[in-house]
Amino acid sequence: MSCYSEGEIRPVVLQIIRNEPSIRTNKIIDEARQIMKPSGDDLEILDKRNDDKFSQKVRNIRSHKSLDKFVTHTNENNCQWFPK
Repeated sequence: MSCYSEGEIRPVVLQIIRNEPSIRTNKIIDEARQIMKPSGDDLEILDKRNDDKFSQKVRNIRSHKSLDKFVTHTNENNCQWFPK
């Protein structure tokens, strides 16, 4: 059973963005999911949300600005990401 940390997901997300400049958040989540194959706790749907823990961790990378040194993104839901 997986329980990936944001730190474990971050390098995968960065590589996805570098491979596909202008990719949108939803597609990043889909591709990270294919690569990392989350299971168990990561697939638990969050209370009062439509997404699971894994997708929320990917979204947190933007809100926590943890890749801002390496990428830029638009300021919208399902934003586009670009390598710097």
